[in-house]
Amino acid sequence: MLELKSGERVNLANAGYVTIIKELGRGGQGIVYLVDLNGEQKALKWYLNPPGEAFYKNLLNNIRTGAPSEAFLWPEHVTARQNGSYGYVMALRPKNYYEFGNFLLAKVTFKSFTAMLAAAMKICNGFMMLHRFGYSYQDLNDGNFFIDPYTGDVLICDNDNVMPEGERSGILGKARYMAPEIVGGKMPNKYSDRFSLSVILFMLFYANHPFEGAKVVSCPCMTESFEKKFYGSEATFIFDPNDRSNRPVRGIHQNVIKRWGVFPAKLREVFTEQFSQEKLKNPQTRLIESQWEKVIAGIRDELVVCPHCKEETFVEIEGPEHKCINCGRDIDVSKYLLLGTRKQILTKGTKLYIDHDNIPDCQVVENTNDGKLLIKNISPEAWTVETPSGKIKSVNPNEFCPVKNGLVISFVGGNKGQIVEG
Repeated sequence: MLELKSGERVNLANAGYVTIIKELGRGGQGIVYLVDLNGEQKALKWYLNPPGEAFYKNLLNNIRTGAPSEAFLWPEHVTARQNGSYGYVMALRPKNYYEFGNFLLAKVTFKSFTAMLAAAMKICNGFMMLHRFGYSYQDLNDGNFFIDPYTGDVLICDNDNVMPEGERSGILGKARYMAPEIVGGKMPNKYSDRFSLSVILFMLFYANHPFEGAKVVSCPCMTESFEKKFYGSEATFIFDPNDRSNRPVRGIHQNVIKRWGVFPAKLREVFTEQFSQEKLKNPQTRLIESQWEKVIAGIRDELVVCPHCKEETFVEIEGPEHKCINCGRDIDVSKYLLLGTRKQILTKGTKLYIDHDNIPDCQVVENTNDGKLLIKNISPEAWTVETPSGKIKSVNPNEFCPVKNGLVISFVGGNKGQIVEG
């Protein structure tokens, strides 16, 4: 029997053993068990259909190399062969993290747009680091992510299919997430990873698959030949500006219909470009992860706290109107922080991100004495503020500077921002 029993010992390839406590879950590849390793609880993925020797050696090599970043629940130990199979040991998922699929089914929801954007940034950064390490993931899908709905922190799991770029794990990927060229028979690589990343990001923001519209709804039965058609040879973005044949269907694709206009136009434009026929047919032209980070950072620049209802809302400062998506009232965009070409609107409660490290550096607050706006330093480093007349003042962590036209703030890392009060 390939399945393991409670209390059974499984030897590790590098000496030692784990003891099976109980089953946690199972999927197409195998079973995940809760195990004890020297008094510490871990997870063991045990293969029901064990991959071959090359796969086993790759697991050992990935353990020696180490995880690309802390976002990965990376294999820590490989077991010796036992009961006709083997597996690998990894850290347990913390209880406050939920499978991405639960977000898609609305069983779990992000507690804020801030958390959603943080998750998107974390996913992009994880795969940027993976590719910088010379790996390709090869099987990127909705089952690879655990997300904290409050903070947006992400853990990337199922890393056993990760291979050096150019090598093949034997796994092509999961239907609906494979790039069209992989559906058509080619092998996975970093370019197909980037397509899958775009799909994951679209689903994170809009809770709908980018190629599932009227065409898929009209399909009588989803067979393998239809999958190859809808996600491969005839893949059509649901908002393709040149082809309306696969638009979302009211009553079925309500999530994307409601959300498409909620997020800023820039995000819609980027997804429309990434899922264009040109990008589908030319994998090397797809956005790389660092470019996605810049896009998401730009979207986050347009996220403010409404001064009226105190809820988060997106406001496009160059747009024709500046209404809160929650209460519908106008938002004053005359006060903002200018960082190069970036404009971050200043409203009470809004947090500002100066760089791309996913940690806010400032928060706009209100002076309790006169009601005027202040910018609070919530970073661990001091800033310097220069007035139009040339006076310079240091602003330490937890200190404030006024929202006053012409003040120039020098942040850590050489970033400079000027307060504009129109």
